[in-house]
Amino acid sequence: MYDKVRAIVISSLKYSDNSLIVKCFTQTMGTRSYLLQGVLAQKKGNLKTALFQPFMLLELVATHKNNGTLGRVKEAKIAVPYYSLHTDMYKSAVSMFLSEVCAFVCTSEAPDEEMFLFLEQKLLFFDRNDFSANFHLKFLLDITRYLGFYPDTTHEHLPSFSLEDGIFSTTDESKYTITGATLLLFKTLLHTDYHQLSTVKSNKNERNALLFQLLKYYEWHFPSFRQIKSLEVLQTLF
Repeated sequence: MYDKVRAIVISSLKYSDNSLIVKCFTQTMGTRSYLLQGVLAQKKGNLKTALFQPFMLLELVATHKNNGTLGRVKEAKIAVPYYSLHTDMYKSAVSMFLSEVCAFVCTSEAPDEEMFLFLEQKLLFFDRNDFSANFHLKFLLDITRYLGFYPDTTHEHLPSFSLEDGIFSTTDESKYTITGATLLLFKTLLHTDYHQLSTVKSNKNERNALLFQLLKYYEWHFPSFRQIKSLEVLQTLF
């Protein structure tokens, strides 16, 4: 039985000589993986490989089973087009990086429409607005609301943030804490709207220091979280 679903492409992996396994986060069926048999050899048909780039917003007609079985895609089309996400060098690097992060954290088949709408809205904002070097940091912070470990800001006045506990604290003895200038940027981004990200003053070293800590934060809460392959490219560009 085929279902029509809205989906965000998270990753694609070559399978055999001419096929792809595509992982998508869907609006109504959670995270699903699909086998696109022979898609790399097709010269005709509607399943073009360009449709399955990271973070493409699609409408799919596909099969779905709740036992981890790969679905099959009958039809795929763009739900909302991008204008710059995959053509702007900086935006493309950020989208590649964030899609890798999402591949580790978007794993449940349980539907989460709120997180789907968050992803869709923020990706479209990123596509349609001027590039901000702070976007990926803000995104990493905000998506934790839906993953269950958004920072507890109750005692935000305290001088350090514990990555392990997700709270502000009085001690910085552990190496798993955010302090100093990195903490200041962390706090600023927590309270900055996406439209105001360009007003946040930060340099490359400060951003990379916070990014390092945020990835450690993810590692604490997702034991299966691994090194992001595109991280080096991101850090080199900005």
